[in-house]
Amino acid sequence: GNDNNALSQFKESMMTTFDMTDLGKMRHFLGIEVIQDNQGIFIGQQRYAKEILEKFNMDKSNAVCSPVVTGTKLSKHDEGEEVNPTQFKQIVGSLMYLTATRPDIMFA
Repeated sequence: GNDNNALSQFKESMMTTFDMTDLGKMRHFLGIEVIQDNQGIFIGQQRYAKEILEKFNMDKSNAVCSPVVTGTKLSKHDEGEEVNPTQFKQIVGSLMYLTATRPDIMFA
């Protein structure tokens, strides 16, 4: 209809003004999955979450609903394997981005 014609004209106008390519409907934006259908536009982070697990070799770990009881006080454990500080920062940063885009999983 008229909406499709207006969209086509807008795209053509933009392509003559700017060096650009029409890639179709957006599927990803800043690592966020974008699903567009007749029901609406939806975003998800399942793929990004799986990529984080694979990147840090945790994709074979057992899933749990809540990894720690709320209110648990953590203390330093002198024994055990030393943590790589760079990798730890990468994991925390990845999880911060994930929870910023999916606040519903903040306490998962």
